Amino acid sequence: MKALVYLPLLAAALLLGWQLSQPAQEPEIEAADSQLAPNPTPRSDGPPAGLLRSAPVASPAAVAPSLRGTDIDGRLQANPDGSLLISDQLRHLFDYYLSTAGEQSHADIVRQLQALISASLPDPARGQALDLLQRYLAYQQQLITLEQTFPVAADLDALWARQDAVQRLRAELFSAEEHQAFFAGEELYNRFTLERLAILRNPELSDTDKAYEVEALRERLPEDLQALLVPQIHQDLRQQTSALRDKGASEAEVRALRLSLVGPEATDRLETLDQQRAAWRQRVSDFNREREAILSQPGLADSDRASAVQALLEERFDHTEQLRLSAIEPTAPES
Repeated sequence: MKALVYLPLLAAALLLGWQLSQPAQEPEIEAADSQLAPNPTPRSDGPPAGLLRSAPVASPAAVAPSLRGTDIDGRLQANPDGSLLISDQLRHLFDYYLSTAGEQSHADIVRQLQALISASLPDPARGQALDLLQRYLAYQQQLITLEQTFPVAADLDALWARQDAVQRLRAELFSAEEHQAFFAGEELYNRFTLERLAILRNPELSDTDKAYEVEALRERLPEDLQALLVPQIHQDLRQQTSALRDKGASEAEVRALRLSLVGPEATDRLETLDQQRAAWRQRVSDFNREREAILSQPGLADSDRASAVQALLEERFDHTEQLRLSAIEPTAPES
């Protein structure tokens, strides 16, 4: 699971999401840049890999049925001096177990995490990790209360206020280092989303101006975050374009959607592709109409009909197009 999987309820206003499952393995006390890491998440700054202390792999802990057959997400690591290495991997690990709420009791989940930490880390990292776990659990509880104060709404000012309140709560419970490791990527993404909404709702901007501003905003994101956004943006674009067209939306509305999601250059490319597809469909339609006229013409022998259809095919389509036509129109021409 990526860090963005753990976006709080602000995600109700957002476009993105994804999931990942892999074969099971236990968490390891290992170097921060080990090739065995189960997640391609951004690495936290820390000491060189060769200086990180290792400990025996923890014995398997009982987990909920939904987690069986998946990789344990996250790692426990200690610095050379025995202190806890603070990284996003800790939050991944906590959330991996906490995601089983409903399958097992909260107390059982906490016991599993505590046992895993105690078996995996030396002191003082062990005590620091257990303390951080307790503060993270307190954060989760206080976040529920906060959500009741800031219900999900379309009002942009309310969304900004909620974001600010969540950041203040995190600052109260976590050190600057912990805050950065656990929440920096999420907060950067949330700011991007709110700024994007502000652009899209600005009545003084044309659709094209909005598209350029959103594109510039997206390009200011770190490359790894941009890479995570792209697949979901394309999926959202396909789904929303289809939904618009099913409702009979105009091409202007489709263009506005594309501009808001992928920017002017990609929108121009998509419109060119639309035109090419429309032209191809028209050519196929014309061919089929003339083909039917040949096949229905009385007085022609079957061999003459087949020859006429083949001649029409070769007149209207080159060899590559004929292969494409045979793939999508299996009953079209017979050679």
